[in-house]
Amino acid sequence: FVRGYDYFAYEGCKNINEVRSHVLGDIYHSQLVEVGKPNANTFFTANNQEAYWRSINGYRSFSLTHEERPRVIYVGANDGMLHAFDSSEDGKGKELWGFVPPFIAARLPELVNEDLDGLPGGRGGTNAIFAVDGSPVIHDMFFKGLVQDGTTVSWEDVPSWHTILMIPYGRGGAGFSVLDITNPLL
Repeated sequence: FVRGYDYFAYEGCKNINEVRSHVLGDIYHSQLVEVGKPNANTFFTANNQEAYWRSINGYRSFSLTHEERPRVIYVGANDGMLHAFDSSEDGKGKELWGFVPPFIAARLPELVNEDLDGLPGGRGGTNAIFAVDGSPVIHDMFFKGLVQDGTTVSWEDVPSWHTILMIPYGRGGAGFSVLDITNPLL
């Protein structure tokens, strides 16, 4: 059901192996956040400001390197996923990927309710579990992360800038997930 299959025969047929015409879960409290090129401030007036930290650690170079980074919209939904959508002019809002946090994955069976009978001849429906109900928070951070080439999994030798997304679960449960979205398509 979470992958979009017509498990409850919502489309009016008995074929539960076809994909529903609307597969995105409802969005209750999560707000849309768009991320494109890095654009944090590097102008500072004192050395105890975050802008000072950025300027002495090469943030401008990071910003220039990722100047053409695709614009992506992130939002949490009641289907248990953090969704990433293409927000470029020609992307037309196409979903790029969805992430099911491990804590929420264990709650996905709660979505299905065979006893609900919302449609004539229907065989069930879904419960609202809120799931990924919080709003994404985005921040550029400087640390030793994973190599970002999409082919190997190894730690960087020196710290570098990364764009981090933190998604709280909100009413979905006490917790959050953190993803490195520096290269959102890798």
